[in-house]
Amino acid sequence: MTAPASDSGARGRLGAVFYVSLVLSIAFVAVGLAFPSVLSDALVDVRDVVVGSFGPAYPITVSVLLVFVVVLAITPIGRIRLGGADAVPEFGAVSWIAMLISAGVGLSFLFWGAAEPLIHLAEPPNGSAAPGSVEAARDGMRYSFLFWGPHAWGIYAVVAIAIGYAAFNRGRGMLVSAALRPLLGRLADGWAGKCVDVLAVFAILFGVATSLGLGTGELNAGLTDRFGVADSYIVKIAIIVALMTFATFSAMTGLGRGIRMLSLANAALCVALLVLVFVWGPTASILGTLGQGIGDLAANFVPMSLATEGATGEPWTGAWVYFFWAWWIGWAPFVGTFVARISRGRTIRGVVAGVVLLPSLVSIVWFSVFGGTSLERELSGAVSVAGIAGEAKSVATFAVFDTLPLTEIAFVLLIPVLALLFITSADSASFMLGSTTTGGSMKPPKPVRLMWSFAAAFAAVLLLSGGQEDLRGAAVIAAAPFTVILVALVVSLIIMLWRDRPTSRKRHGGSSEGSAASAPNRE
Repeated sequence: MTAPASDSGARGRLGAVFYVSLVLSIAFVAVGLAFPSVLSDALVDVRDVVVGSFGPAYPITVSVLLVFVVVLAITPIGRIRLGGADAVPEFGAVSWIAMLISAGVGLSFLFWGAAEPLIHLAEPPNGSAAPGSVEAARDGMRYSFLFWGPHAWGIYAVVAIAIGYAAFNRGRGMLVSAALRPLLGRLADGWAGKCVDVLAVFAILFGVATSLGLGTGELNAGLTDRFGVADSYIVKIAIIVALMTFATFSAMTGLGRGIRMLSLANAALCVALLVLVFVWGPTASILGTLGQGIGDLAANFVPMSLATEGATGEPWTGAWVYFFWAWWIGWAPFVGTFVARISRGRTIRGVVAGVVLLPSLVSIVWFSVFGGTSLERELSGAVSVAGIAGEAKSVATFAVFDTLPLTEIAFVLLIPVLALLFITSADSASFMLGSTTTGGSMKPPKPVRLMWSFAAAFAAVLLLSGGQEDLRGAAVIAAAPFTVILVALVVSLIIMLWRDRPTSRKRHGGSSEGSAASAPNRE
């Protein structure tokens, strides 16, 4: 029999995590508005300290996490079902995949798909090739596959499995602190657990602010390029307010309706855009990029994973490898907990396949289609935007789209895709912020979800105080403490699985049928 759900799973309650997070959030926004330059300088200084002392831990950590989830999937542990042997999935496979991918990639996915390979073409990774060369294009593509591939999604899977197992199989709340109970003991319900959950709240806020802030800046740059709209702070705020208004309406409709329906619509439009570019773009070149990129990634997988390529202390490693892993880690408490929330009834093996394998394949295909198209256009001389792709990814993306047949249709699809990528990420984030600050509630109160939609204010403040540098700095800083928590989650999950192994149940007089997932609580 499955462990009973905790009270917090049925009803939300406001407590110390909510009030402390709210006060600290308001204080941060107030300081950013009153003293933007002070905040900017502080973020940059702290970021430099974190990267210098903590940066090398990021690639090692994400590599270990990937190996861990693969081991979980291929061993008998993979048969364990979140919620017990009789648990039934709440969402169908298509809805589940659409929701987790929409929450996990954010607005930046579209622009990075076309622009990142161009950035690497102009500034090759670790100076590995001559700028603008075919070799630089190949190196850029394999690193694009790396940054958006299995390592990144493995981070989400660890959080999802640990929290999902603690919540659905051991009756704990949908909280990071609840999953750490094997390590924290009763402290999980006290000050230590509250501190962990507040850190999770701020990791979510900074992670979402980074993605939405960078995405909003790209949207503004694209509007400036296309329609002459001013590139200003006021316009960025207007974009955030407009899109967050739609996200708020969605948040009020709940998980099964708003987020699910928007995610399905988002997935359908993304597939349509992907097929459009594949068919009307340089199809043969795209297929060649896909095959060659996968081969290059496989051949260099280990040194790329451990960031051992290039000279020691190479600035490129800090600017790219450390930042990307920090960015994904910063999103882990949000996306990982969200995936746990929607994954009841699925096996651990199914979660790993759905959260790591399938999204990684989607990312590789996405970057092959959009990145392969942009590289072919740049190398053939049809466009010349590699030099500006780093500062204006949207402008580079639009310039590449201009070279495709029936450009108008592509842009008709592009606009709702941009909006839905923004809205689904913001909507899912406000849901999980509401859950985390109400004791891990499975259905956080609407007023709380509405209040946490103000997370967009973080993006606004960071844009005001320093633009992209501050956004990147916030992601790196927020990821540092959560990296330690990720390792702790792995240890806690191992302890829970060990305590609930079939031989342990027999020794305690329990049934050995089904899976180890049905063991009772023993902390």
